[in-house]
Amino acid sequence: MQHSANDIAIIGMAGRFAGCRNVAQFWHNLQAGVECIRVCTDEQLLAAGVHPAELEDPSYV
Repeated sequence: MQHSANDIAIIGMAGRFAGCRNVAQFWHNLQAGVECIRVCTDEQLLAAGVHPAELEDPSYV
């Protein structure tokens, strides 16, 4: 392995990924081609705190 003055080190990683308990499972799913996208109902989004006006916005994803 070669090193340069611009090398960086990733010493930690965290996140929330649909259908995954941790980063390792997320990475495994990426490598395996597992589809992790899920569609939420309006009721689920409202319960999660999404403002009702946002649900009516056609650009809301």
